[in-house]
Amino acid sequence: MSISSITSSINRTERDIATLEKQKSSETDKEIRLLKNIDSLTTQANKATSTSSLNSKLNQIRSKQTEMNRVEKKKADLSKKIADKNKQLRKYHIDLTKEQERERKNREREQLSFQRTLNSELEKQKRLTKETLREQSHFSEIPATIDQESKNVEYDVFISHSSEDKEDFVRPLTLELQELGVKVWYDEFELKLGDSLRRSIDKGLINSKYGIVILSTSFFKRNWTQYELDGFVNREMNGMKVILPIWHKVSKDEVQKFSPSLADKVALNSSVYSIKEIAEEIKNFLK
Repeated sequence: MSISSITSSINRTERDIATLEKQKSSETDKEIRLLKNIDSLTTQANKATSTSSLNSKLNQIRSKQTEMNRVEKKKADLSKKIADKNKQLRKYHIDLTKEQERERKNREREQLSFQRTLNSELEKQKRLTKETLREQSHFSEIPATIDQESKNVEYDVFISHSSEDKEDFVRPLTLELQELGVKVWYDEFELKLGDSLRRSIDKGLINSKYGIVILSTSFFKRNWTQYELDGFVNREMNGMKVILPIWHKVSKDEVQKFSPSLADKVALNSSVYSIKEIAEEIKNFLK
C-alpha cells in the first residue's frame, strides 16, 4: 500500500473509533439512568403497603433489569469493536512507518545515483574543456598576421561583460587574473573621468590579444556587450581565434538562442569551475 492509501485508512479508522466511542458513551448514559430507576423502584417496593402495589413495582424492576442487560450487551459489543479497530489502527501505523522508511531509502538511493551521474558529467566536461583549451593553446603559437603585428598590443585579455555581473563574478575574476600576472582591460580600472566610452572600448578591443566574453542572461540584453562582441567576431572572421567564452548562470539552450556560433565554442562554466580555477585555465591558455 502507498503512504496516501495507508494514511486514508488511518483517518477512516480513527473516525470509526470516534463514532463507536460516542455510541458507547450514549449506552453508558442509559445504563446510569436505568440504575437510578431501579434504585428508585426498589425503594418504592420496600415502602409498598399492598400486594398489588408491590407486584407492580417488582414487574417494573424486572423490566428495567431486562433493558439493563440489553444495554450491557450492547456496550460489550461496542467495546469489542473498539478494541478491534484499535488493533487495526496500530497495524496501519506500523505499515505507515515501514512504507515511509522504504520511500526514504528509495529517495536516498535515487539522490545518490543522481549525484554520481552529475559528478561524472561534471568531471567529463572538465576534462573536455581542459583538452580543448590545450588544443587551442597550440593555435596561439601560430605566428601573428602582419596586421596583428602592426598593432601595439597592451593587454592580454579584454573582459566583455554586463554590469549586473560585476560584483559576484567579473571583478573577483579580474583580480584573480591580475594576481596571476595577466594584463586585463576592465572598464572599472581603465575608464577615467571624462573618457569617451566608445573610443575607450575600441582602444581596449584593438589592443587586447583575446576577448573574454562573460555570457549571462543580463549580457544578452545589453547593447554595449553586443557591440564589444561584434568587434571580436570581426577579428575571428579574419582567421584569428580571439573569443574566450565563459558561461555564467546560463544553459546551452539560452546561449544557442543568443548566438548559435558561440554555443558551439568550448567554454568555461562558472557552475563547474571556481573563479580561481577559471583564472588559472585562462593563464595556462595564454602561456
